[in-house]
Amino acid sequence: MFIDSRELEKNQLLQADLCIIGAGAAGITIAREFIGTSKKVILLESGGFEFNQDIQDLNRGKNTGHHSFDLHVNRLRFFGGTTNHWAGHCRPLEAIDFEKKPWVPYSGWPINRSDLNEYYFKAQTILELGEPDYGDLGAFEKATNLKALELDNKRLQSVVYGQSPPTRFGKVYRQELENAANIDIYLYANVLTINAHPSLSGIKDLSVTSFTGQPFTVQANKYILATGGIENPRLLLLSNNVYPQGLGNQNDLVGRFFMDHLLLRPGLDLSFTHPGLNLRLYHGIHQLEGRKQFAVMTIAQNLLRAEKLANFRAHLYRTRPRYQLPIGGVFSDIDDFAGENPLKPARNNSIGVHLVLDPTPNPESRITLSQTDVDRFNQPRVNVKWLIDNTDLNNAYRAMELIALEFGRLGLGRGYSDLFKDQHHWPNNLEAGKHHCGTTRMADTPQLGVVDADCKVFGVDNLYIAGSSVFPTIGYANPTFTIVALALRLSDHIKSNFV
Repeated sequence: MFIDSRELEKNQLLQADLCIIGAGAAGITIAREFIGTSKKVILLESGGFEFNQDIQDLNRGKNTGHHSFDLHVNRLRFFGGTTNHWAGHCRPLEAIDFEKKPWVPYSGWPINRSDLNEYYFKAQTILELGEPDYGDLGAFEKATNLKALELDNKRLQSVVYGQSPPTRFGKVYRQELENAANIDIYLYANVLTINAHPSLSGIKDLSVTSFTGQPFTVQANKYILATGGIENPRLLLLSNNVYPQGLGNQNDLVGRFFMDHLLLRPGLDLSFTHPGLNLRLYHGIHQLEGRKQFAVMTIAQNLLRAEKLANFRAHLYRTRPRYQLPIGGVFSDIDDFAGENPLKPARNNSIGVHLVLDPTPNPESRITLSQTDVDRFNQPRVNVKWLIDNTDLNNAYRAMELIALEFGRLGLGRGYSDLFKDQHHWPNNLEAGKHHCGTTRMADTPQLGVVDADCKVFGVDNLYIAGSSVFPTIGYANPTFTIVALALRLSDHIKSNFV
C-alpha cells in the first residue's frame, strides 16, 4: 500500500519489523523479497511517483574535487530512484574484481564472485534480461550471424553484455508493491537522522519528515539504508546523536573511497583501412530469443595481472573522426603518429572507442558534510571531493595503447588518442560514469570498511546498507546488476536472522 506522508498526523509513530530507506533498485528489490511473508515492512521514499524539481533540489551539493557531474542532476528523488534514467547495460563483475590485488591498495572484497552467482541469475529476471550467457561469445556470434574481431586473447578479448529494456523499477513493480498486504510505502518521506540507542546496542528509531514538514517517527527491528553512494554516507554522518562522528564512522571511513568509473568518449579514434568491416557485434544492441545483447572489448585477465593494470572495457561506435591518421600496414610504434605529424580532417570511415576504466580506491576521495550550506530541512548538504591519481592516468594510457596496437596488428587501421600526445594530463573529455560507489565499503574488519560481508554496519546490531556504496572496488561493469544481486543476498540474510 502507498501512503502519502504529507497526510500523516504530526509526530505519528509507525512500527514495523523491517524499515527500508530508499526506493531505488536496491530498496525495491528487497521490499519485493518480503511480499507475502509474516514480516511487516515499511519502505520510505523521499519523492512521489513523478519527478519534482523542488524535491530534486535536496540533491544539491558542492563538487570540491574533480568536477564532472552536477549533484542535483544525476541522482533522482522519486519512486524507482535512478532506475528512472539508467541505461540498462548489465554484466556481472569479473572474479578478479573481488580479489585483493597486491598492486591495488585497499582492493579486495570479503566475498567472492561465487557468493553472488545464484543472485546474479535471479537478478536477470528482475532486470528483464532473459537468460544471457555472459561467458559464451561463440553462442552470441552464432545467434547474430556476426563475427567478433580476431583479437590476440593474450591481450584483449571480446565479452558479452546483457541489455535491460531498461527496467524502470518504479513503474514495473509499483502495482505488485501496492497490492502487498504486508508492505507500506510512504512517499514524500525524508529521513533526517537514524537514531542509535543510548546504550549503543543498535538503532532505536528514525526521525522522518514529510516534504511539507510533518515530523513522524519510524521504529523497526531491523533497518536497511539504500539511498545511493552519496546519500548513504551523508545520512550516516548526520546521525550523530550517540556517535559524535556519525554512525559506523568509528574509524573515519564513512564517506571515504568515493569512486566512479572514468570515461573517455572518445578515448581513441580509429581510422580504418577496411571501411566495409562489419562491427555490428560491438556497436549494435541485438534482439535475440528472449534477450538483448551486445559486445565490448576488455583486457585479458592474465595481462592485467602481469602488467599490474586496471580492468577496463571499450565500446566501438561509428563516428566522424577528428583526425586524419596515416594508414598502411601494421604499426609498432605509436609515437610515429602521436602528435608530431600535422593532422588533417578525415574523409575515410572512422570508429570511436569509448573507454570505461576501473578506478583506484583512494581514501582521500570522499563525501563530507558542508559547514555552510543547508537544505530545506536545515540539514547540511554534501561536498563531493572526487580525486583521481596518476595510477588511473597511466592505466588509461595503457588501455588506449593496447587497443591501438591491436587494431594495427590486425591491419585494420591506425588509432589516435589525446593521451598519446600528452600522457601526463587527462584529456578535457574525461568524465564520470555517474556510478557513485565505495563510500560505505564492505570489509573483513572495521579498520578497513564500514559494513561486514553481510552488509551490516560494524558496531551497530540492526543496521544494514544496500547499494553500490558497499563496493570496495568496482571493476569495469555498470553497477546496477551487482546492486540487485547484493540486495537479493542481503534479503536472504535478513530473513534468516529475524528472531
